[in-house]
Amino acid sequence: MTTTGGIEPQVPAAKKKNVFSRVAGVLFAPAEAFGEIARRPDILAPLLLIVALGYVSTLLVVPRFDQDAYAAEQASEVLRKQPGTAAADADRMGRVVAASTKVGLWLAPLLTIVICAVMAGLYLFAFRLMAGEGTYTEAFSVMLYAWLPFAIGGIIMGIVVLARGSFSPMEAATLVKSNPAFLVDLKEQPALFALLSSFDLFSVWMLVLLVFGFSAVSKLPRKTSAIIVLVLWVCYALVKTGGTALMASLTAP
Repeated sequence: MTTTGGIEPQVPAAKKKNVFSRVAGVLFAPAEAFGEIARRPDILAPLLLIVALGYVSTLLVVPRFDQDAYAAEQASEVLRKQPGTAAADADRMGRVVAASTKVGLWLAPLLTIVICAVMAGLYLFAFRLMAGEGTYTEAFSVMLYAWLPFAIGGIIMGIVVLARGSFSPMEAATLVKSNPAFLVDLKEQPALFALLSSFDLFSVWMLVLLVFGFSAVSKLPRKTSAIIVLVLWVCYALVKTGGTALMASLTAP
């Protein structure tokens, strides 16, 4: 249709959605949401949201972290694996581990951003190798929004800890029972525990979102996107399991 004089009418530009609209879209209509994110990527808003949600779960968990009990548990583990260690040395090592773990809990939400930044680069590299399109800004934006399931999982874990009244980092992977790792003992079968913990509901949810997100960014079919995402995840699971097995063998009595 033309107006008088043959001038085409201007179509008003679609209004950019705010971060909360995008979050709702990612969780409930990922195909449409990631299409819009690929056209107009943003980083600051989802980054701040993930850090904020991370610290909400941290504030629920850290006050219920029994540092003394965890230190004693770690000291006992040192004596089990290294029977010749003096009790005082084992106690000191346990306290160092417990203190470091508490610091790590406070830093975890910030470290999440570093992890997302690195993963965005790795995924972008893999998709570009397969003749996909996309920029790092688009990939980073997709990664941040795809990380939302982990942020939700952290809040759920915080609620579980709040209900229980105590928290041990040794239980972190199985508190919510969202993966089959609770079926094995971490101390007795660390490699199998690491492998099973990779089959996590929130991890699968994130992978599904990554398929939609990187398909939109790379302009590759979703089937191709799913293959790339799955291959990278399998590599991660194998490295995680192998690294855990190696550490266990090095510290075995």
